[in-house]
Amino acid sequence: MIANLTWNEFCELYYAAARRSAEITLHKRLGGGKYASSVSHGHGEARLVDLEYVRDAAVLKALENTYKNFDASKGFKITTYLSRIVHNEVVDELQKATKEADAKQDIDDVRSAVGEYVTDGSVEARARLVPRLVAAIAKLSSSDQVILNYYLEDKSTYVENASRDLNTSKDYIAVRKHRILEKLPTLMDITPAEYRRLCYDSEAAFEPALASGTVLHNISFLSARKTFTRGPVNPIMPSLDLTSLAEKLLAELVD
Repeated sequence: MIANLTWNEFCELYYAAARRSAEITLHKRLGGGKYASSVSHGHGEARLVDLEYVRDAAVLKALENTYKNFDASKGFKITTYLSRIVHNEVVDELQKATKEADAKQDIDDVRSAVGEYVTDGSVEARARLVPRLVAAIAKLSSSDQVILNYYLEDKSTYVENASRDLNTSKDYIAVRKHRILEKLPTLMDITPAEYRRLCYDSEAAFEPALASGTVLHNISFLSARKTFTRGPVNPIMPSLDLTSLAEKLLAELVD
């Protein structure tokens, strides 16, 4: 980790170089088109790609990777290390951008499943969901956690605040927020049917679980909270608490 610089100081020094590396890689990968409107995708097909988003995503991930993992003792110059990471991230983001998922899980699926059965704000139901959300949020990158935190704090200012702290464009932040929310249900490793079972207080909902002996018992929110861990420290925002973030997200889901 870069111990002698804060995240913002690090970005001030290396953001421009990382962005330039990303643009060079895009230029080469796309045959000279700096911001081409499409990318070829097998057998002459073309798929529209938001290249500015690809660039910004690659730059942010590369900066985050370098800030957390660069080790000067291994003999690399930081600019060389960063350039290689940027290249790899651009290639990765382009591959992701040219693949369209047949079906996407959206946060609305979670909201409808949760809201249908937790209309009374049951603390027991919430207690069963918070650990799932904590585990999902822990799988997000540090920058995604920061974006999600600002979004849940204040929807009117999250773009500006996250853009400032992450040293990236406001357009990227706005798009990225949607993608974070889209993938959270998948990261929770649970189906909508399981959500309904987790949140339903009637024994009828637990009949399959009763047969297999895996019934989830009701527990109070306060006692459940004692079992939560704070999670790994976010290097960009060390004060970020994943449990508190999960609780804010759950409040958003059941509002």
